[in-house]
Amino acid sequence: MWCVGEFTLQYRARMYELLDLYARPFDPREPVVCIDEKSLQLLGHSRAALPMTPGVPAKIDYEYVRGGTVNLFVAVQPQAGHREVSVTRQRGKADSVAFVSSLLTGTYAAARRVHFVLDNLNIHFRKCFEDVLGCRAVNSPTK
Repeated sequence: MWCVGEFTLQYRARMYELLDLYARPFDPREPVVCIDEKSLQLLGHSRAALPMTPGVPAKIDYEYVRGGTVNLFVAVQPQAGHREVSVTRQRGKADSVAFVSSLLTGTYAAARRVHFVLDNLNIHFRKCFEDVLGCRAVNSPTK
C-alpha cells in the first residue's frame, strides 16, 4: 500500500478490527458513524451570467471573486443512509469536539454506544477532547 510506510502487525490488526466493525449487522442502538472534514473556498461570480435563450446555452464568466473559506464537518452513518453536516468558520479542536458533542446529545442521544470512525488528523485524538472538555468529562462514565 503506497500510503502505509510499513504493513505492521498493529496496522493489520487495526485494519481487521475496522473491517469487522463495518461488517456488523445494523443496530440503531450502536450506530457506526464515519466523521471527516473538508475546507472549502467560497467563490462568487464577478459578473452576472448571460441567460440562456432558445438554442443558446447560458454563458458564465470564468472570473470569480473570493469569499473566504469555511470548514465542513460531515458525519455519515452508511448502514442507516444518514448524514449530518455542520459548517464552521475554522477547523480547530474546539470545533471538532463541538461537532461530536452535538451528535452525541442530538442525533445519537438514545444510542447505547456510538462507534466513531475517524482518520489520524491532529484534532481527532483523545487529548483534544480532554483539552476542550477537561479530563473529568472525558473519563466520566456518562460521557
